[in-house]
Amino acid sequence: MGVPGRVVSAFLCVVAGAVAVQAADLNGFVRPKGHVDVAPSVTFESYDEFWVGETKVSDPGVGQVDTTSIAVWLAYGITDDLTLVANVPWVDADSDGLGGFGESDLQDLTVLGKYRFATLGTDARSQFVGALGLRTPLSSYEDNLPVDVGDGTTDWLARFVYQLEIGGFYASQQVGFNLRGDDAPNDVPLYTEIGYTVGRTTFSAGFAKLLAAGGTDIGDPGFTFPSNEEEYERVGAKVYFRATERVGISVAGFTTLDGRNTGDTTGYSLGVNIGFRVASQEGATPCMHNDRSACGSWGCFSRSRRSARRCSRTWSRTGTTRR
Repeated sequence: MGVPGRVVSAFLCVVAGAVAVQAADLNGFVRPKGHVDVAPSVTFESYDEFWVGETKVSDPGVGQVDTTSIAVWLAYGITDDLTLVANVPWVDADSDGLGGFGESDLQDLTVLGKYRFATLGTDARSQFVGALGLRTPLSSYEDNLPVDVGDGTTDWLARFVYQLEIGGFYASQQVGFNLRGDDAPNDVPLYTEIGYTVGRTTFSAGFAKLLAAGGTDIGDPGFTFPSNEEEYERVGAKVYFRATERVGISVAGFTTLDGRNTGDTTGYSLGVNIGFRVASQEGATPCMHNDRSACGSWGCFSRSRRSARRCSRTWSRTGTTRR
């Protein structure tokens, strides 16, 4: 896929809140039983340089790649400790390079069951959360072009999260594993998030790192874009404002620090979180959750983590200038 991605997060029952994106980076917040959050969002991302292996290059065949993702993210509290989360993005990826690459389509459905299996402490509360899920294509999009919308693989996802909460402050650390389909290499997503709530507003920041277990580099004999060893380091920030007891608004942004076979991508996201109950719960107080409104770490980024990794399969063979 030729876009990057992931989405927003922040404070549960105290507030609410990538991608993110591409979906599947988590913090330690879960929903109360019967509580639903629905978060539509839009994310804009772009890059004009990318990494071929570990070398950053530009390519006139690819040019600048601009991606717009419109996504709907949903969370439902099955019990007080078990939350079902899902994300569905539509992605439009386009480049102004000589190759004329571009694609628009529904991308991948991501579904995770998120279970809080232990809570320790009171004033300083530690939470331990595990999650299992699936990510699979929703359409027959092209998955092997320098600019496209996805990898086209069905992947099994596993996550473990430790979270510390002290007053309005929280810090979480995720360690994950993605069992990828077809010829895509398995990978390990790491995600660190910190946040602080003041009144109705939560400020949060995050660091995401993806480590691949082998794979090809762009330009290797017989490589495909899904088979590439894609890795990256990204930082992001988000502001979430709880406008009412049921509606919140988020603004998030991110940038790429380093990568391998991916795009030097920068993006921002705008999202709305709507919370409500589908089942009454005696003694429960309505609350907004900043877990991942607007879909993910820092905005409703699609799964296209590769963003730019697509870069240039044929163009590197036809006079591409690398720098």
